[in-house]
Amino acid sequence: MTAAANGDGNGGQQSMSIGSPKGMVALEVGAYAVIAVLLVVACFVEGRMEVAIFTAVAGALAIFVGVSWPLHTSIFDALVGAFGGFGMIYATETSLAEALPNADGMTGPRRLRRHVSARFDAMSGDELLHWCTRWATALLIVLAAFVILGFLHQMLRRERTNMVLSLSHGLMFDVAMAGASGWVFAPALLRYFGVGALGARKPYVVAIVAVIAVALLAALSWASTRWAKDYRAAGSPLPRFKLEAGNGKDIRNFRSYARYSLGLMPVMYGGFVVFLALVALLVFVG
Repeated sequence: MTAAANGDGNGGQQSMSIGSPKGMVALEVGAYAVIAVLLVVACFVEGRMEVAIFTAVAGALAIFVGVSWPLHTSIFDALVGAFGGFGMIYATETSLAEALPNADGMTGPRRLRRHVSARFDAMSGDELLHWCTRWATALLIVLAAFVILGFLHQMLRRERTNMVLSLSHGLMFDVAMAGASGWVFAPALLRYFGVGALGARKPYVVAIVAVIAVALLAALSWASTRWAKDYRAAGSPLPRFKLEAGNGKDIRNFRSYARYSLGLMPVMYGGFVVFLALVALLVFVG
């Protein structure tokens, strides 16, 4: 009983304090507040800087959640998810930065002028939708690779225990890593909310899409509290590669950070909401 209470024995390995649902929601609201502040900052910088800011946001989410991921995931699954997620983030950042046109009316040497790009409102809706289509295609390929590699890894294991648990937790991590790349599209939404923006032609459509997007983010936040409760009730073990260290202090520290990983996971999934909102606005507004 003492070992379980201190989190050093086998009982401690099967339970984890992941904080209250209110605490997790507060963490998610705080993360969205930081993102909102960065969107305001993005209104005052050039296009490629906008992309760089939200590439950093996606990368920070992926790194933090990847390091403190609390679910039962092997090293192989973690590496596959990290490779696919960071590959998507880098590819999205590179594609959007190169697609942005150069700013007009800039003065100064040409060698400096070419490094100043216009913002997303200078791109046509068709061109931006083209890049969204390419991102969606790449996402489908990456997700298919996640499923195939995850299934093969489970089948090639010597001890095929907890196969469904390991596969589902691994895919949950992989999809979250890929979803983080959707936040790179966040600056493109500013073209519909600025003064004189394209969305002014159809303000009701923009408002409806915004409300639906916020509702989806709220639904993800609510779902995360259910995931946390189910995880605590099931007593799901820590990842195998975390247990192999055998260091009780490291395991306790990992548990303390794991609650933040579960809290930021729905924010990573929110990248899909950002992408879908942008596609909806491109289709119905232009």
